[in-house]
Amino acid sequence: MRLAHPLFYALPRGDSNRLPTLASPRDSEASAQLRVALHEVEGFGFGRSILNFPEARVSYDLRPVETLRPIRLPFLHEGDVIFKTTRPPLSDGKHCDNKKVEPSNNVLERLIFFHYWRYLDECARSFVRLTDEAARALPRDRRNRQEMTFYQVGCRYKFLQQPGRRRSRRGPLGERTAAFLLRVDALWENGPGLVCAWGMNAEVTLGWCTLLRFRYPALLENRGLTVVEIAPTQRPESPTTHDWVFDWQVSPLLATNGELPARPGERPLPVAWAH
Repeated sequence: MRLAHPLFYALPRGDSNRLPTLASPRDSEASAQLRVALHEVEGFGFGRSILNFPEARVSYDLRPVETLRPIRLPFLHEGDVIFKTTRPPLSDGKHCDNKKVEPSNNVLERLIFFHYWRYLDECARSFVRLTDEAARALPRDRRNRQEMTFYQVGCRYKFLQQPGRRRSRRGPLGERTAAFLLRVDALWENGPGLVCAWGMNAEVTLGWCTLLRFRYPALLENRGLTVVEIAPTQRPESPTTHDWVFDWQVSPLLATNGELPARPGERPLPVAWAH
C-alpha cells in the first residue's frame, strides 16, 4: 500500500536556549485533515511522521548545501508521498517578521525547497513572490499577485504588485488572502512524491486543509502549483467543529497544470531511503 508520511515543523521556542518540544508539532490539526483527504481521494495509508525540527542554535538562515545535515528515512518507498501543512520558510531569514518558521537545514528539506523554488522566489510570513515562470499562469487582470504582501495580524492582503508596476492600494483589497497547494510526483528519481498545502497563518492553513478534504478534494489531483484566494468569515467565539470554514468564499487564482522544470542550482542530494 502507498503511504502518506506527514512532515512537521516545530512550534516557536518558548526559550531560545532549549529545543522545541517533540510532543506539539506545528499545524498538526491541519495535517490530520490533509492526511484523511489523501486517504479518501487516493487511498494512501497512514505512514510515519517525519520531524523536520531545527538544530540547537536558533537560526532562520538557510545553510550552504555542503553543510546540510544528513537524514535517514528507510521507511520511504517509491509511490509514497510526503505531505506538509506549514508555510515553507524559504526566506524567513531575510525578513523582519514577528512570526517565523525555523528551517531544519537537512538534506530532505533542501530537496523539497528545490521544488518550491520552481514556483516561489520568496516566501516569508509577510511576503510571497512567484517566479516569472509560475506567474505566467496568472490571469491578465491578476498579474499583480506575483508579489503579495500580507498583514502579520491576521493575514489579509496588504499590498499586491506586479514587478515594475505600482503596487495596489490597501483599500480595495478587502479581507482576502491567498492559500497554496503544491503537488510533486517524485522528489527525486524513483522517490516519494510531495503534497504541500498552506496559508499565511495557522487558522487559514487549517481552514484550507479542511476545505480540501470536504469541498475541494479534486484539487489534490493537480500537479504543480495551485493558488486560491480566500475571503474568511468571522470565526465563532467558541466553535465545537471546523464547520465555520464552509462559509469562506474561495476563488481560483492560479494553476500551473503541471510541474515546472528544474531550475539552475538543483542537484541530487543523498537521502538514505528504501529503494
